[in-house]
Amino acid sequence: MSAEQSEAIELVRSAAIPISIEIDVMVAALPANVDLTEIAGDLVAVLASKTDHPEFIAIFTEALAARQALTELGVKF
Repeated sequence: MSAEQSEAIELVRSAAIPISIEIDVMVAALPANVDLTEIAGDLVAVLASKTDHPEFIAIFTEALAARQALTELGVKF
């Protein structure tokens, strides 16, 4: 792995900490019966409107679709 790639990975990891904290705060404030998959889809849609990196949003969208497919097959998360 190149030094540049290692630096990029470290930047992403350090950004993930405050993002995960904000997501936890947001989810904790939601009503207990809300569909988190629907909320996640809405969050990705809003992020898509705010970023210049559609390839990054595409990864989230694919991950959500895969999760939904697994949920429909009965996989519990």
